[in-house]
Amino acid sequence: MSKKTLAERLRAYRADPSAFWIKVLQGGIDHLRDFSYDFDKNGERKLLETLKTAPTRIQTVFDVGANVGDWSAVARTCFATAEIHAFELSPATFQTLSARLQGLDIRANNLGLGDQDTDIEFKDYGADSTVNTMLLDAQYHDHKVQPKRSRAHIVRGDSYCADHGIQEIDVLKIDVEGAEHMVMQGFQDMLSGQRIRLIQFEYGYTNGDARFLMRDFYKLLGGAGYAVGKLTNMGVRFQPWNYKLNDFRSGPNFVAIRDHDRELRDTLTRF
Repeated sequence: MSKKTLAERLRAYRADPSAFWIKVLQGGIDHLRDFSYDFDKNGERKLLETLKTAPTRIQTVFDVGANVGDWSAVARTCFATAEIHAFELSPATFQTLSARLQGLDIRANNLGLGDQDTDIEFKDYGADSTVNTMLLDAQYHDHKVQPKRSRAHIVRGDSYCADHGIQEIDVLKIDVEGAEHMVMQGFQDMLSGQRIRLIQFEYGYTNGDARFLMRDFYKLLGGAGYAVGKLTNMGVRFQPWNYKLNDFRSGPNFVAIRDHDRELRDTLTRF
C-alpha cells in the first residue's frame, strides 16, 4: 500500500470534514499529553541530562535497538567515563552505526537482545530503518515500504552480561519496535536481582502485535520491584497501574526504576 499523497488526503477531508477536525484535535491532545517521538521534545534528552547530574555516577549504559547511534552519541556526551554498549540487529544499519560511533569509545554489537540465544529472522525495512522488528506478523509500517526477511543473531541480556563480566547496569534503553518485553525477559536474572537501576522503554502500536500491553509491563516490572512512569519533557510521571495506560498513545516512552530508589525517583519526578 502506498502512502497517500497530499491531494488524496485533501479529497478525503472534503468528503468527510469530520476526519480533518478529528486529526487536528488528536494533534492537540497529543501535545497536551506530551506524546512525541522527537528526542528533544519527549523528555529523552532531558532524562540523560538529568542523570548526568544525579548523585550516583552512571557507569554502565546499554542502548538496545541503537539504529544509527544518535542516542548512544548523546549518552557519551552526558557520561564521559561510562562503559556504553550499543546493540543493532540489522547488518546493514550496523555499518552506519559503526561509522557514527567511531572514536567515541562505545562497544557496538551487530546483534540483538532477546529472550533466548539463537539466530532469528526479522522484518527488514532497509538500511538505517528505525522500524525493523523481530515481530514477523507486525504490519503497522508495511504501508511505507515492503519489508523483506533477513537473519540475525540475538542473545539474552543475562548471557551478554555474564560473558562480559557486567554486574550492574545503570541505564538500559530499549527501542525494538514491539519486542521490548522479549528484551526484558532476557534480563530475568538482572531484573530479579534488581541489578538494573533505570530502564527506558518504548510502547506503541507494535506492542499490540506482540500481545504484550502496558498492563503486562507493569506486572513484569512490578513483580521485580520496579516502579513505572511515563517519560515527559517535564519529568517522569510515576503512577500506579491504570487501564488507560494500555492506550497505544499513552507513551511513547516509559521509565522504570527500583521502587526503593527514592533519591532517583525524586530526581526524575521533575527535571
